[in-house]
Amino acid sequence: MNINKNYTISTFAYIIIVITGLKLGGGIILPFLMAFFLYIIFLPLTKKLNSFSIPNIITSLIIFTIVVIIIFLLTIFIISSSNDIIKDIPVYQDKFHKVIPQVIAFFEQYNISLEWNTIINLIEPAKIVNYITTFFKGMGNIVINLLLTLTMVMFLLLETSAISKKILYLTKTDQQREKVELFFKSINRYFMIKTFTSILTGVIVWAMLEYFNLQYAFVFAVLAFLLNYIPSIGSFIASFPPLFVSMLQLSMIETVSIAIGYLIVNIFIGSFLDPKIMGKDLGLSTFIVFISMVIWGWILGPFGMLLAVPLTIIIKIICDNSKHYHWVSVILSDKS
Repeated sequence: MNINKNYTISTFAYIIIVITGLKLGGGIILPFLMAFFLYIIFLPLTKKLNSFSIPNIITSLIIFTIVVIIIFLLTIFIISSSNDIIKDIPVYQDKFHKVIPQVIAFFEQYNISLEWNTIINLIEPAKIVNYITTFFKGMGNIVINLLLTLTMVMFLLLETSAISKKILYLTKTDQQREKVELFFKSINRYFMIKTFTSILTGVIVWAMLEYFNLQYAFVFAVLAFLLNYIPSIGSFIASFPPLFVSMLQLSMIETVSIAIGYLIVNIFIGSFLDPKIMGKDLGLSTFIVFISMVIWGWILGPFGMLLAVPLTIIIKIICDNSKHYHWVSVILSDKS
């Protein structure tokens, strides 16, 4: 592969410019990206309803209503659960100071010495309250972005037939049309697989926590379901809140058992099943899935992690059809 010096420099310059633009304009770009992917996710259902000769405006209203109901119920559940947890913080604060000496003694009997002052300061319940308060302060911007996203989804749904005609006009050859269809199918397949593994994760976590009679078991199961959409580390992050509550509510043996359970779930689903299925079906290497999550997370924040794989698929498909940048598609691919 012969790539001259000027070509290499210009390529890296373009990459830096694009990343800088995405980083600075993330607040505006993110709602557009979310609306675009929501549109793609529900596109098969839209076409199915249209096949029954249902007018496009009725179909759009049905899909839009489904999206709004899902988001509304999820938002209400999260806010209600968060408020319940906040109310119980004083109780956990007292338990925290009683349990910490027992935790230290438990680890010291196995000659495990840790920086306890640092750990205690990090998981202090009072600090958790501050984190939650900060989260709610940012809810205003989240709601604004959500309303903008939903509005754009509605307009995209109304324009479904026009978008299809524009795609046919822009794709002059059958090969180009196949590439566009591959893109839409890849995105839909990704979210279908991710939803399946997320539901599986949530159900296993709920069953495990219910077995130990842990408070907020269903809340933590929903958290595991949501965070599993973030590749590689989502399920790992979801394990911290239930382990913290378990440490205050249950015995150390039960807490360690729950930790082992989460570890098994993360290894089987998060680190084995999920990446293997994604890499095989989407043509991305497991390593690239993880790296894309880190990069897009840095550029666009938590939602960037959620959209990391679909965005990387777009780059791969674009580069696959480019004479100059085909090598990028080769690097992203899971094929040797």
